[in-house]
Amino acid sequence: MKTIHFLLGLFLYLALVAAGLGLILAHQFPAPAHTALDWTCGLARWQHVLLGAGILVWLALYFVTGLPRRRPQFIRFENETGSINVSTDAVRKYIDGIRSDFAALAWLKSALRVRRGALEVGIVVGVKSGTQIPELCRMIQKRVGEVLAEHLGTCDLAGIGVEVNEIRPRNAAAD
Repeated sequence: MKTIHFLLGLFLYLALVAAGLGLILAHQFPAPAHTALDWTCGLARWQHVLLGAGILVWLALYFVTGLPRRRPQFIRFENETGSINVSTDAVRKYIDGIRSDFAALAWLKSALRVRRGALEVGIVVGVKSGTQIPELCRMIQKRVGEVLAEHLGTCDLAGIGVEVNEIRPRNAAAD
């Protein structure tokens, strides 16, 4: 993908350099500029559409190939026979399931990141009004720690952060 992006970008760069030089030199050498313009004016309407569509597709490909691709992250464990890699997406989906353990939660979303070999857990929640937020957050941190210990064993845990982004009235429907 990087090679395609590079080649498309190189062609774009050369085309822009040629167009820029053509504009700069058009007044000194009008015959080549008129020849290029005459060539495009001599095309049929369908050829103009095809040329324009080709340019737009080329620019779209250049844009799409330049987008960063998200690489999956894994929690890595070493043992005497080799290594074990567990997808952070799989663990995240499991952690999201603890929402049902807490009646005071309106919603819960988690994010996991491996940094310098340690797992960082971020939990973002919406709580129902009347909830003792500090106590609920401590209970969530404890439960997430239990889930990680139960399923991953000894995991180098950098920390579990809980962020409350919403306090909903008790009568509001849960997501």
